[in-house]
Amino acid sequence: MRMTRPLLTFLTFLAGIATIAGVSLVPLAGCSIPPSDAQYTQQALPDQGSFPPVAQLLVVRCGSLECHGTPGRNLRLYGSAGLRWSSSDRPLVPPCDTQDEVAQDYESVVDLEPETMSAVVSAGGANPQQLTMVRKARGTEAHKGGTIWTEGDDSDTCVTSWLAGNANESACARGMAGVLPGGASNPLLVQCLGQTDASSP
Repeated sequence: MRMTRPLLTFLTFLAGIATIAGVSLVPLAGCSIPPSDAQYTQQALPDQGSFPPVAQLLVVRCGSLECHGTPGRNLRLYGSAGLRWSSSDRPLVPPCDTQDEVAQDYESVVDLEPETMSAVVSAGGANPQQLTMVRKARGTEAHKGGTIWTEGDDSDTCVTSWLAGNANESACARGMAGVLPGGASNPLLVQCLGQTDASSP
């Protein structure tokens, strides 16, 4: 049987489609799609029990209403002098950060970069500068709030010691005292350091 030109053209066209379809399906065969309910589970988390003084430092240094005490921020901080977790709380009423606020601040910090946070904590706090939060506070990465502290100072030691597994509460207190009116004798610092008020109803 002799092929006519239109039949030959049609068969060439079909062969081309089959080739394109085959080529385009090959990459898909190697891909796997995770189930819709798949979640990343952090392998290592910093200690939540020693977080309250770290939370207080972060709220004092970074949690004002024009900075990270704003609902639209990735790193969202709740605290007594800024954004409150409970709609019934007011600035400084209750005077200290509540347990709910500290818990929300912890989740906000550890959920920023979960894989990187796990790597830093698993390494005993080594190379904390892998975390964007640390780089921005140190001023080594662009940050709208500018440099908040420098590597090795009290505020930096507060955060990095917590990442290493042993929060240095004294460094946290000194980091806050350095920016609060009245320094170490600031009544809120004296009353609230390491303490949280009961969660609001």
